[in-house]
Amino acid sequence: MRTAFYLTLLLLLTSLSGVLHTQAEPPIDGATVEITEDETWNESTSMSGELFVTNGSTLTITDVLTVATGNVINVESGSTLTVSGSILGDEVDSGLSVLNSTQLQLNFGDLAETGQLRFDFDHTIPETAMFNLTIGDQTVDAAGHDHIFIDVSLNGTDLLADFDIYYVFPVQILSIQTLHSGSGNFPTLSAHEINHTNGSLVWNSASFTLNVQGTLILNNASIYGADVQCMGMCMIEQSELVGSAPIHVGDATTILVNSSSILGSRTDEDIIVHDLGQITYTNNQGTGGTTDQWIRLLSERQIQTNSPNITVHQTGIGYGSSVRDDFTDSNGMVDIGGSEWKRIVEWVDSNGQYHSENGELTLTLSSGWGDFATTVPAPQIPQAVINIPLPYIEIVSIDAEDTTAEVDKKIGAMVSVRNTGTASATVNIWCYVDGNLTDTTSLTTSLAPGEEKELPVSWWANTDGSQVLNCKALIPDKLQSIAQNITNIEGGFSQEVGWYIGEETEDQPFIVYGLLALIIIGGSALFSLRASTKDNSYGDVKEYSRTSENATKDPDVDANASSDQQETSEGDED
Repeated sequence: MRTAFYLTLLLLLTSLSGVLHTQAEPPIDGATVEITEDETWNESTSMSGELFVTNGSTLTITDVLTVATGNVINVESGSTLTVSGSILGDEVDSGLSVLNSTQLQLNFGDLAETGQLRFDFDHTIPETAMFNLTIGDQTVDAAGHDHIFIDVSLNGTDLLADFDIYYVFPVQILSIQTLHSGSGNFPTLSAHEINHTNGSLVWNSASFTLNVQGTLILNNASIYGADVQCMGMCMIEQSELVGSAPIHVGDATTILVNSSSILGSRTDEDIIVHDLGQITYTNNQGTGGTTDQWIRLLSERQIQTNSPNITVHQTGIGYGSSVRDDFTDSNGMVDIGGSEWKRIVEWVDSNGQYHSENGELTLTLSSGWGDFATTVPAPQIPQAVINIPLPYIEIVSIDAEDTTAEVDKKIGAMVSVRNTGTASATVNIWCYVDGNLTDTTSLTTSLAPGEEKELPVSWWANTDGSQVLNCKALIPDKLQSIAQNITNIEGGFSQEVGWYIGEETEDQPFIVYGLLALIIIGGSALFSLRASTKDNSYGDVKEYSRTSENATKDPDVDANASSDQQETSEGDED
């Protein structure tokens, strides 16, 4: 019996918990309200405060919800807001931007036979500007005024207003008011209610914020004056958004817009898809004029490369198809974005024509090894990696022809070099012993990717002892910062070679002394020979004198000869 009583009590409490749940009311007086269970608001109401749709719940609005200025409706992740009625901001801040080719189509009905229209502008037009408004045969000059009056017929006939403008700054019509002497019906058109061609509806500020982190479903709905942040899933079907653009679509989120109209934007686009957000956009009407239907805007355009000092030549970048040259920084980075125009990579214009950036990047690294370059389409993502082809020069081995060598005499070696990179290079190879540049023949070679060569080198040493030859590729200044990426910086090493001083070098003084001795001996012999030759010549002279004496028999000659001999003898005695 007691068990049955408790079971009955439990059932009653369960039933009462469903009865006790009351539908949440919209916030008032700045309060905060959370929707934590599925609810439907099917009556016209208003809110003043902050509303959260949370806890995986769904709020359905089938009637009119008027939102006070500055209020926020939050749809949290996993939750849903479904609207088949209307959400209206309670303040309208729109303007119709007019150009020289803008035409307004007006008809206020049958109010009076004649009357006036008052046009209110967003600022005073300078007196130096030309700003003429013509309706029928009436033309009014608006220069120097922030509003004008023009006489018109208000008997139900169509009125066409044309502009003749020479003024560089945009002018917005905020409203058009009727004035007449008839009954008390004086219709006023706000900017978003004016029919026009070649104008552009601008919503100067949003009335409230619709922050969607979960899911927003608009089906036959009307949204006025919202700042729509679509950071989850937004589906807009056969709906009207006025003064609620641009709709921001977050990175990696999705928006679907079909058979709907988006009229009046605070910027030059109705929908801004950020970074990698996804959009499906079919059979819709946009704001028109200078306002694109949607764009893809990148938050940044950073390119990471594999080297500093790379020249980056850019063509066809962004909305304006700009051309520019930049250099990669010390980290190999370059920013090809900057201005918003350079970060717009896709767009659908006001006529529904799709466009895509046709950008191209040419990256070039010029160095003593040659020019390394690549040309690629400009990446249409916030961050990208583009590597230019580079060589990788490797000293594979150094094979000396012997393990011993004589000082001051050359020894041959074979240096094996290969290029395992993706670009050709012309390199100089320098050789060292114990880190000091040594005497070798110069080595210069060109290597294609995958090519290996053996280069002969002659090596001299001027000191004895064991030595190892170390050869490396000479790295140009432009490539110093990436040296490890383009060569094995330690180079290659030969086997140990023992340098010695040859024996013939030690006997050189004795050879010199021997040569000197030979020169001296030779000189002495030559002197003796010359002396002997002189004595023989003198004997011949005396013999010749005797012969002459005997032949001539001249007493005077003989007497003179005797006298000479006597003087000579006397001189010798002295």
